[in-house]
Amino acid sequence: MALDEVDHLTSEFITVGRPEEVPDGGACAFDVGGVPVAVFNCGGTFFGVSDVCTHAHALLHEGSLDRVRCTVECPLHGAEYDLRTGEVLTPPATEPLAVYAVRVQQGSLQVALSLQGGTIG
Repeated sequence: MALDEVDHLTSEFITVGRPEEVPDGGACAFDVGGVPVAVFNCGGTFFGVSDVCTHAHALLHEGSLDRVRCTVECPLHGAEYDLRTGEVLTPPATEPLAVYAVRVQQGSLQVALSLQGGTIG
């Protein structure tokens, strides 16, 4: 999806669920305006990234989460990403993940498609 295709969504948060749906140390996948987003819970802090590995199109919400380091390992080939920045930490991936803002507002878990880092997912 091109950046201009999601431009109308970039300034608003979209409710995707409730915070308790993503327990500490867990992840959940959401479709946010047609964009696959994985939301991870690291010690009560939520992080949103593209749900698709930039190396081989595996679903990252199914990967191994390190809740202390706030990283996820791709379940297919083991590429590791920093959930705070989208940065690739280990190969075989070379491209960073798109990172999206996540907040809890009045008991709702919300994601904004405005880019926080990386590239559009």
